[in-house]
Amino acid sequence: MKRKSIVLILVLILSILCITATGCFTKNVTEEVNVANNNFAFEKVVGEVINSTVTITCVTDNGTSGGAGVVVSSEGHILTNYHVISGARSVTVRFADAEESEYSGLAYNADIVSEIKDGSAYTNMDLALIKIRGSLSTKFKPVKIKTEQVKWGEYGVIIGNPKQVGSLCAHAMVSNPSRLMEHKVKVVHKTEFITLDAPVNPGNSGGGFFDSNGKLAGIVTLRQYDDSEANKNVVFGIAFAMPANTVNKYLQRYGINL
Repeated sequence: MKRKSIVLILVLILSILCITATGCFTKNVTEEVNVANNNFAFEKVVGEVINSTVTITCVTDNGTSGGAGVVVSSEGHILTNYHVISGARSVTVRFADAEESEYSGLAYNADIVSEIKDGSAYTNMDLALIKIRGSLSTKFKPVKIKTEQVKWGEYGVIIGNPKQVGSLCAHAMVSNPSRLMEHKVKVVHKTEFITLDAPVNPGNSGGGFFDSNGKLAGIVTLRQYDDSEANKNVVFGIAFAMPANTVNKYLQRYGINL
């Protein structure tokens, strides 16, 4: 009887050890798979949208400035922020050096599309439309719009032109899906923004925030900073993007439907 009890205890201990080991193994495998899936998702999204994004360089009376934009029509219409092209004497757009792209690295002159003064709230938005100049031998790939509102904690990617070094991508998380705040461009205007946990710098303005399916969820517009000299005291990881519904309504004024 005593021997049977000892055997049962040993069997029980071995069973517990096996279950624990199996649980640890499963956890490790699951963690590795999740990391791999995340990497694949980011790579897949950027690969799908990189040919629908551009960097923008403007020549002004004070030198040059720049930003980013997204293609919104196959005829070469590009959406960006108004403050990116404000005061520009000439505008140049350049596509990223992407593999298997018929316009990889190509640069084009662009014209600023005249603003529609229809008295709507969108007249004072920090958004602008430009168009690649001249007749084109190729049809560009417009972005796809996200129709659903983004959610707390949703992940995506941003693509812009930080510090005017060319097209760069970065991960972004929705820190707050909807925040109403004042933004002064032409006039002080209260606008809805998506708050992002993303490394946004000068030159990211006008670039796209894309969800995990490669759909345009917003236009990166602002970052958190104070009024110190040259924006030295920047708060990184707090950025703002105009949501897709605002973008869509703005473009519809020009007959563009994504």
